[in-house]
Amino acid sequence: MDNFFIEYRDPLFGVIILFAIVFVISFSNYWWGIFKSKEDKQSIDKFVKKFEIVTDENEYKKLLEDASIPLESLALLAHAYAKGGDYEKAINIYLVTLKRVKGKDEKQYLLSTLGKIYFKAGFLHRSSDVFLESLRLHPRNEESLKYLSVVYEQLQEYAKAQEVLESLEEMGAKVHLQSLYLKALAILKESHLSDKEKKEQLLVLAKEEPFLKRKLFEFMCENGMVIEPSFFEDLPFEEMLDVVWYLDERVYNILTCNKDLVRAIAMAKGLIPYEKMEQIPFALEVLGELQHAGYQEATLGFEYMCMECKQVFPIHFYRCPHCQSIHTAKIHPLLTQVQHEENLSFL
Repeated sequence: MDNFFIEYRDPLFGVIILFAIVFVISFSNYWWGIFKSKEDKQSIDKFVKKFEIVTDENEYKKLLEDASIPLESLALLAHAYAKGGDYEKAINIYLVTLKRVKGKDEKQYLLSTLGKIYFKAGFLHRSSDVFLESLRLHPRNEESLKYLSVVYEQLQEYAKAQEVLESLEEMGAKVHLQSLYLKALAILKESHLSDKEKKEQLLVLAKEEPFLKRKLFEFMCENGMVIEPSFFEDLPFEEMLDVVWYLDERVYNILTCNKDLVRAIAMAKGLIPYEKMEQIPFALEVLGELQHAGYQEATLGFEYMCMECKQVFPIHFYRCPHCQSIHTAKIHPLLTQVQHEENLSFL
């Protein structure tokens, strides 16, 4: 028997077997790569057909599908259309570009960008589908995960948004603030909870993260709930300057609060005598002096700047509409002229 297996002890035979195994593995990997590339291309083509926009601009589409046009030029053209607000043409270009790219990294980048354009255009369901396709190619795409959580939040699918945040947290992203904000939104949406129960649950979240006190305060005002002085005086007034300015006296009488900023607001509204105060917003100080001088034609307006992207908006936001950051709104009071309503009739 030993003589029969002598060739198996030959070093040359072992080398041949080793090379044969390497060849089989390399050959298999090569064909597996071709198969996966073909499968990915078919998947992308099928995906693109689902989102293609029907248009009569045949010459325009033929131009885009011209293989001689560099992909970089198409990407720049799509970016220009998107920045100009022509989302339909930008989407068309990205869909055509997706058909032509071969690399997985380029595809997932284009899908991520396309998802953001659908999001800006207001097509939330399509946006979520595109981000999911992007994550299929690259599961650790942090930007796609971030926007997917925002899309689910806009669709009020808070459980799905929390799942996405958990994935981001495992990747090392800081999502604690966003998670608490989603919990607050989920509480407000629950129909089986009474207003009192919602208030109690929101109060627990607000104790953990003070910026949610504004959300709780707005909820209490909208539902005519009693606001205790101890709760009111503990509010972050710098983040609620506009809310306090427009606060109805029947909801809460701000004259009972001794906080400097609240007293400055009362002074600017002419509710208390003018006095010189330090470390208050310039607009409040000037308006207080105007009230003291008897000038009644000035009031306050507000604008809101995102401290992350520096964009300015006319209404308050908890999540920046531009960069999707949480708790980055800074309130800027502005002196404006009182607008007197006129009852005009054409009869």
